Amino acid sequence: MLNKIIFFLLTLATAVTYSQTVGPQNQPQDQKTVGKAYLSGQIVGAENQQIGFGNQNVGGIRSPLYTTTADAEGKFSFTYELPFADYYFLKFHNNQMLNLILYGNDTIKIYGDLRNIMEISNFVGSEESEAMNQFLIAHADFKHIEDSLTMVVRTNPSKQTEVNDYFKPFAEDFYAKRNKFINIYSGSPAIVVCLNAMNQETEWELYKSVVNLLQQSYGQSPTVNNIAQYVANKTQEMEAIKFLNPGNPARDIALPSPKGDTLRLSDLKGKVVLIEFCASWCRPCRMENPNVVNLYKMYKDEGFTVYSVSLDSNLDSWIAAIEQDGLIWPYHVSDLKKWQSVAASQYLVKSIPFTVLIGKDGNIIGSNIRGVDLQNQLKAIFGH
Repeated sequence: MLNKIIFFLLTLATAVTYSQTVGPQNQPQDQKTVGKAYLSGQIVGAENQQIGFGNQNVGGIRSPLYTTTADAEGKFSFTYELPFADYYFLKFHNNQMLNLILYGNDTIKIYGDLRNIMEISNFVGSEESEAMNQFLIAHADFKHIEDSLTMVVRTNPSKQTEVNDYFKPFAEDFYAKRNKFINIYSGSPAIVVCLNAMNQETEWELYKSVVNLLQQSYGQSPTVNNIAQYVANKTQEMEAIKFLNPGNPARDIALPSPKGDTLRLSDLKGKVVLIEFCASWCRPCRMENPNVVNLYKMYKDEGFTVYSVSLDSNLDSWIAAIEQDGLIWPYHVSDLKKWQSVAASQYLVKSIPFTVLIGKDGNIIGSNIRGVDLQNQLKAIFGH
């Protein structure tokens, strides 16, 4: 699992597609190259086993660009003509991997032990590759702690404060190390691994600045170009959804109820309203419903309600889900057009469940708030 996570951390954008077919033992044909990579070393545990050399943009993890066989002492050596400067990997028979930063005309020796290749390895001739792999280990360790504590809170929400206090020093230490890593390697492709150690919602400017540094240091890399395109696309999307920023007035919705009466969102001004985009066929929506029901019961007498917008296409399925899940608030609407719903278009809904929390003044408090976050928001609003 650790090594799957580690490889995924480098798979940050859609792979580049090339016209030629590249087989495990073949060099790319009819393509300009940037020079050879001379790779050698010794891996304990790889004796007489195959070692794959690959790139996520050509062949990917399942189809290495080249394979070699280590000798009886785990030693290997091969030369490969690189199609481009990019992030490459060595994959071993037990599916563990090491990541490499290659430019062309690289000479690197790799030593390691397959009992845990990430933690027991070193690179001679590529400090950047070693630094990148070491950061991946630190990030994986941190994520393990974070995920474990998240499960504790999901099981027992009352422990949120206790868990936060316990987690705080771990988080402060890791993010300090991450920022130091970015500063030290600001001119290196190695900082690509910091991207998955960022919260894009709260650290978007930092994310963009790291991508900008990558473009300056490794702009010839297809992976970096893909990430840069992702940033450009997301920036456009963020511009489009600025209307959801806190403080902006909510866009009105007017759709029919199951009985055919038109219910307007604007008629609920004066209440705290959770707009909930959902559907009977959406399993995550149905799983979230008990939490919403409990919160409605807790705060309905103090001015909280829910305005549910269903993306169903079948009236009977929609009504059945309302009854089965005990969605007792009176505001359920749908035009039964599924993803072509007028309201979904108004709010640029691309996935569900999707929520928008609106204050009594009709202005947006926040969007995509669910679970514990929704509980905390309502607690802050109503004081208990």
